[in-house]
Amino acid sequence: MFQSLPRKFLYYNCQFTKRRLLKHEAVPIIVSKTPKQIPKVSLPSSATDGNNMQPDGTKHGMHSVSSQTETFSDVMDRMNKLKDELKELQDSLGKKAFVPENISNDTKMKVLTGFTIERFSCIYSFLNVQEDKYCNGNGGNTVNFCKRSVDLFFLFVVKLRTGISNEFLSVLFEISDSTVSRYFTFITTVLYEKLKLMHIFPSKSKVVESMPRQFYFENRDCRVIVDCTEFPIQKPNSPAEQQMTFSFYKNTNTLKDMMGIMPSGTISFISPLYCGSISGKELFIKSQLMDMLEPNDVAMADKGFQIEQELQKITFVNLKKKS
Repeated sequence: MFQSLPRKFLYYNCQFTKRRLLKHEAVPIIVSKTPKQIPKVSLPSSATDGNNMQPDGTKHGMHSVSSQTETFSDVMDRMNKLKDELKELQDSLGKKAFVPENISNDTKMKVLTGFTIERFSCIYSFLNVQEDKYCNGNGGNTVNFCKRSVDLFFLFVVKLRTGISNEFLSVLFEISDSTVSRYFTFITTVLYEKLKLMHIFPSKSKVVESMPRQFYFENRDCRVIVDCTEFPIQKPNSPAEQQMTFSFYKNTNTLKDMMGIMPSGTISFISPLYCGSISGKELFIKSQLMDMLEPNDVAMADKGFQIEQELQKITFVNLKKKS
């Protein structure tokens, strides 16, 4: 430290700069200062005495391990408690999810799917979608899904029943709209592979049993009502394919199939798809619907269906045109 001197002996004013300058003869003196003494704290003699033991067997000033850490049983109890809390949280979140288990009654299930809860479960079990969940039917390629197979089927049936958009379904199922499209396509493929071999054309007795009363009095021998259905497609690049698929009736490129329904309105026959340029008569022949008709059956069709000669080849099978 500098020696403390009066200010007038240390400084003088410069006549040019008017600043205070330190005088040359003012030499600071370094004064040593004794550092503060830190008092020593001595431990009690009992703390250093190795023979000073507590009743529990530990030295004075020390704690046992059991008092500082939890026992194994305490840790297990805490883990079980956390598992129970996690399960309760998962259950509460699961009740809010849009899944079949959360549909509380048959009325709500019918609005969404057209089935009762029991019928929905029976159809799902019959189709056995679970076995195809990790295998794509079109090539055997492995496909992983973040949803259960029953949720995929539930999504498929809800879309068929309500016709709502993929964007709306993506909000309900908490997935992207592209994932909704992928799930729907997958279930469609699975159902087609499993149902295409089923013979859905009903017997004559089944048709009569479900026939509306007014229809029964006037057309009791009607077995099937036939008509063509066309689906617009993207215009092909090949000129030959454009010509084959062009429909003059729809004035666009289409694919056409033959459909048959029962008088009750139930679909009873669906033919493969053909190019849109095919005529209704040719499509009726290629569909092989005639092979399913029996003698004394009546097929009802639109006025433009010129298939009388073909039906006459089957004994006593008649064509009744819709007025």
